[in-house]
Amino acid sequence: MNSLGFNDKFAALARQEDAGTVFDDLLTYIISLFSFECPWEPHGHYRMPDVRSRFFELFREIVLLMRSRLQNAGDWYDPFGLFYETYVSSQSRKTCSGQFFTPPHVVDLMVRMQGGREFTGAGMSINDPACGSGRFLIAFHALYPGNFCCGEDIDRTCALMTVCNFILHGVDGEVIWHDSLQPGADHCSGAWRVRPLPLLNGLPIVCPLEWSQTRCCAVWEHLRTRGETPGDGSAAARSRQLLLF
Repeated sequence: MNSLGFNDKFAALARQEDAGTVFDDLLTYIISLFSFECPWEPHGHYRMPDVRSRFFELFREIVLLMRSRLQNAGDWYDPFGLFYETYVSSQSRKTCSGQFFTPPHVVDLMVRMQGGREFTGAGMSINDPACGSGRFLIAFHALYPGNFCCGEDIDRTCALMTVCNFILHGVDGEVIWHDSLQPGADHCSGAWRVRPLPLLNGLPIVCPLEWSQTRCCAVWEHLRTRGETPGDGSAAARSRQLLLF
């Protein structure tokens, strides 16, 4: 993240807590700003007055950075994933979790190969079952708006990054924190619905979801009742795979 203001403010908080805790607290703080049902409860123990204002300053720096990065239609930028890769995750954690984020130029190439003009405003469902910071989905949304994006990831920080990226890019969709290979209520640790509100000029609102309320659950139940799975050769399964990164 090319913002000295952000880096300095983040470092001041990270002197009192480890960078991962501060980063997660920042993500949940941003989500709380756009939700009536996700109150902010920091996990870090910060020995400084008015810690909320310090996290708001971090969010302000991100907004200013996004304004400078998103100049044209089709632009997207992943500040959370880039900062996480550079400053937060250790090499050992990346290796153990398999966290190697796809470079932005490769994301752009894959999105253009996967998409097409017919997806613009089509109201289709786009799924990434290992979404990381959500950059495939925000890149797809930037080029082909008007679709519903679903991100899934087994890592909580990744799920939170995707929610925040949905907020900043005006993505209509849901994010599920679970192992996408084992879908179900017993394995779902959390889910969020991000919905831009037209009456508020697209201002997003975030609501927590149960597994049964997600569109991903509805797709799996539909396939299960038809005796199909996303990996078989049926027409319904193939149609889902066409929109799966």
